[in-house]
Amino acid sequence: MNYRYNKIKIGIWLILIVSFSLAFTFREGEGGKKFQKVTLKSGDAYFMGINNINMPMNREGVMGEVTIEGHLAGGKLNNVGSETSGNFLFSGGFFLSGVTNGNVWANAVASASRIQDYQAGTYEAGPTDSRAQIYVLSARDGDFATSWEEWKDAVALGAYYHDGNGDGTYDPVDLNGNGKWDPTEDRPDLIGDETAWCVYSDQVDPALRRFNDVDPQGIEIRQTVFAFASKGITGNMIFIRYSILNTGEVADVIDDVYLGVWADPDLGEEQDAYLDDLVGCDTTLNSGFVYNNGPDNDWGVNPPCFMIDFFQGPIAYIPGETFVDANSNGTFDEGETVLDTAYNIQGQARGIATVLGAKNLGLSSFVHYMQSHPELGDPNTRLEARNYMLGTNKFGNVLDPCTWTYGSVLGGVPCAEVDPRFFYSGDPVTQTGWINTYETDQRQMSNTGPFKLVKGQPVDIVAAYVVGRDDNQLSSITKTKEYDLIAQLLFDSNFPTLPAPPAIKYEVQTGTGFIDLTWETSEQVNYTGVDTVLDVDRKLEGFYLTAFRSNSKAGSIQGVDNSELLSAYDLDNFIDDIYKVSGNGGQDRIWQRATQLDILLYGDPLTGRIRYRLESDPFTGGPLIKGHEYYFAITHFYLNHNVIINRDEFNENDTIVYGPQYPGAYYDPLGVAMEEFETPLIRVIYDEDIYSPASKTGTAVKSGTSDGNVKYLVVYPDQLTGDDYKVNFFKDETQPDTAVYSTFWKLTNTTTGEVLIDSSKIYNFDTTSFAGSVTEGIILKVEPLIPAYESNYFNFIPEDQIWYQRFATVEAKGVYYVGKDIPQKSTITNFPANAVSNVITADRLRRVEIRFGANGVGKAYRYLNGFIGGVIQARNSHRYAGGITAADTIGKGTVGKLREGFVDVPFTAWVVDEKHNQEYQLAVGFVERRNSGGDFNGIPDGIWNPDTAVTRTKEVIVVFDSPYDPTGSQIEFTGGTFGDSTVWADISTGYTVPANAQGVTDEQRRIAKSPWFNAMYVVGLAKPKENPGVTPTGTFYIPVTTYPYTGADQFTFKTKLKGELSEADKKALFDKINVYPNPMFGFNPATSYSNSAPDEPFITFTNLPPEDVTLRIYTLSGTLIRTLTTADKSNLTSPFLQWNLRNEDGLRAASGLYLAIVTVKGYGDKVLKFTIIMPQKQINRF
Repeated sequence: MNYRYNKIKIGIWLILIVSFSLAFTFREGEGGKKFQKVTLKSGDAYFMGINNINMPMNREGVMGEVTIEGHLAGGKLNNVGSETSGNFLFSGGFFLSGVTNGNVWANAVASASRIQDYQAGTYEAGPTDSRAQIYVLSARDGDFATSWEEWKDAVALGAYYHDGNGDGTYDPVDLNGNGKWDPTEDRPDLIGDETAWCVYSDQVDPALRRFNDVDPQGIEIRQTVFAFASKGITGNMIFIRYSILNTGEVADVIDDVYLGVWADPDLGEEQDAYLDDLVGCDTTLNSGFVYNNGPDNDWGVNPPCFMIDFFQGPIAYIPGETFVDANSNGTFDEGETVLDTAYNIQGQARGIATVLGAKNLGLSSFVHYMQSHPELGDPNTRLEARNYMLGTNKFGNVLDPCTWTYGSVLGGVPCAEVDPRFFYSGDPVTQTGWINTYETDQRQMSNTGPFKLVKGQPVDIVAAYVVGRDDNQLSSITKTKEYDLIAQLLFDSNFPTLPAPPAIKYEVQTGTGFIDLTWETSEQVNYTGVDTVLDVDRKLEGFYLTAFRSNSKAGSIQGVDNSELLSAYDLDNFIDDIYKVSGNGGQDRIWQRATQLDILLYGDPLTGRIRYRLESDPFTGGPLIKGHEYYFAITHFYLNHNVIINRDEFNENDTIVYGPQYPGAYYDPLGVAMEEFETPLIRVIYDEDIYSPASKTGTAVKSGTSDGNVKYLVVYPDQLTGDDYKVNFFKDETQPDTAVYSTFWKLTNTTTGEVLIDSSKIYNFDTTSFAGSVTEGIILKVEPLIPAYESNYFNFIPEDQIWYQRFATVEAKGVYYVGKDIPQKSTITNFPANAVSNVITADRLRRVEIRFGANGVGKAYRYLNGFIGGVIQARNSHRYAGGITAADTIGKGTVGKLREGFVDVPFTAWVVDEKHNQEYQLAVGFVERRNSGGDFNGIPDGIWNPDTAVTRTKEVIVVFDSPYDPTGSQIEFTGGTFGDSTVWADISTGYTVPANAQGVTDEQRRIAKSPWFNAMYVVGLAKPKENPGVTPTGTFYIPVTTYPYTGADQFTFKTKLKGELSEADKKALFDKINVYPNPMFGFNPATSYSNSAPDEPFITFTNLPPEDVTLRIYTLSGTLIRTLTTADKSNLTSPFLQWNLRNEDGLRAASGLYLAIVTVKGYGDKVLKFTIIMPQKQINRF
């Protein structure tokens, strides 16, 4: 339902519903150490920058032409390529006119026409009332915030509120203690995501007015400005509600009242860009607008359109039109027939008020005037102002569209049929109707009326500023009208909103050489906005962090890049890349897969956080500069999952089909699925935290043999205990024996003896990731390790005398780990596939050297293949040679050194491991294969000789994880006779030592039972085919590339209590107090972006402690000219203090040499000398 017309055009419904998939949410808190909520009382001026529009305002009704420190004056469309080219409004305000006791009057707030007839405050209290300020409400404050409590002052001045408990007083109390506002509880008049409220009255003395024959009329205006925090369509509009009250100070009834929403629009500022503006109105939308005649000097080829629309006109009772005046008294009385209904849209909390027998008036006229035009110039009298509000020229003459010099009636429209009250009501896009043809610096006014002002009965009128920009000046008009329709539907629906995405809670801290920006993620990750009527299912997709060169979010300034993407993150879900329809009908990628965020980890309030550490200037690449200002914004963006489709499934006109190569790519065919929300500009002064700096990544001291490391990240400095800690490891004995070797770790506070984390398997060494559980202020980062060794042909000394063939797994050449618990585990070609050691584990890996020499330098256990059992069994039999008898060899070839199981070999194996500080000889073995033809073609002569093919001879070297026994008496490797039974060892299957065997340990039994026993490595080396008789020499070594954690590892560290500097460190900083620039020559070259004039230089004192500081500046003659204290700092804890080079009387200091004495209690005095050379300037005071 459209409460302006009481109907809506169904034809635009689909467009509007799609547009409602855009979010109406809030921006984030202003910069600072901790997340700060907005201060309610904003003083006499406020800058609203919650969305795409930047709008300064003051408490006397002026919009745009308000200078606020750190912000340029004027209404601007944000982020359009230049800090100044975004201008669309020079000044905004209103005219008001009526008849009081038969006298016509007019007053206004129109700063460009130098009219200011209203002053801050109510009629009763006046402008000196300390409560006469701008009050700001923000959705990001949350329910029952301080701003809700302070709204009591606004209510006392006339502000609206929701009286939830119906007691007639405003008292915002959480009655049920659930921390959330409920409809039965009071709440302030917050509409949208940010609301700014003030009250002003027409009490300006007539002598100070432009219309000096107009007395105050007893009128108060309660002004409410509100907006939605969106970077989409709803981010291009700001709403203004004028609640006009007749206090009755002059008359009980003021008749024939008109309100004109006035503006001095300037589409651009630079190079006289505001001189090419044209105006028009659209009576179907109740709006007036300004646009350009073509490309603009400031905006370029596609200047925007700025529109002012009445969404809710004044409520008027009109006999015969809105009700049947049965008794002819001119007043709607109970029981009379209702012909129409008016509505007062008040927001979701206060609802919609229905007024029977009345209507909301629409646009009654639209006019423009030019600054010094004789007929259409600035109004000089109340009657001229009144005439403008009636739709005539300032002399009361109706314009003739047929002859009017500054416009033409086009497109075959009969000019005599054009209503002259609505200047330029034609369509510039289609060039039909009455069109403005003279571009100039415009003033425009959208009027509504007439209505009455009855004592004590406020009249609410709602208008909106809407800005749209498209490909050219005419399509921008079309775009703005589309936006205006969306704004109207938003208004008519009483501002329906999805659940607001939570504000980002962020912290900023500087450290030595870096800036940390940290924000929590759980609230955004867990947010879902669902509206079945609007077909919205909105979910977070990611975050990104942007740096800005200046304190503007413009992409570039005067052709210089002003923004730089620092980092991007998106949820680890089914969506990777996002595409949307482009202007030429194709598809543009608007998001590419970035750093993935685990939804469970980042959705947990205890673990979900992101920290970005900036260690260099994002624009120059150089180091961060002390005292320099850096600017950032954090953006979180969401997708409406109901309107995106997978590119694999997209088929446009049955011609373009995207195949399965795009499983994670999604397409937004309407271009409305993504909505972004960002923090305001975050301002950081590097080294501002010099006395409480952010901590660098802490590194624990290692004791042990692993290759791992432990570090810690300080998340909450105030929770640091200053205690000692240790991290220990123990093997996971519960996991399956086929799993990769792993350990648990535990964290112990050794000062208190408390185990803080026990049995953890969280191994994450990404020190850029701050997600995780916080323990006593820190997150532990334990490096994950996967045990590994190296099988490398070149691991030989000397390398130029390698005598064996290159490694090939299929030919059993190389180094093999036959255990189960590292990824490199492997079986060996021509050995049983199930021959896997159950004994060796990764924590037993050592660096091993196999040293070759003459035969007999060492002895090895010998195992013979193929002599036990039938053909099939024999293939897998590898019995200890001492257990092979002559009978076993019948029909299977001869065996040299029969019954000899411990024989001379030309090699020895040694542990030579610096990590473990170990060097000792290891037991070794080798295999020989029978030679009886067919598959059995080995060389079982009792002499290790792999020949040229290990797969044929099977003569691999087995390096056991046992010390060398020169007697060969290690029963687990041999087997033998145990009492009344004999059992021989088999290296490929293991064997079971009889239960009644004497003198055998449990460990020996365990080793004997395992295939390969406790072999650490099995090595296959084949002699070269071109020289099979080579004599092996040199040393082949097997390095361990990754040593795992073991129970012998311990890491220790100590935190810094509260993260604070020691007194010695603080004193050292105090001794470094300095001043820059020194000398200061004309201006300060070290300043970052500032709106200060170039001839207003300053110097900065740095390294000042946060304690009370007194800084006295003297001339060389000893004259004290200025005293500065902590109160003069930008904030109390800042180490910087600027002096504006003025004395106590505000006069500029002379050029010369000066002394400064810095006094800090507990530190002493610091004396500085510095020189200033002032720029030339005319001084008007002496």
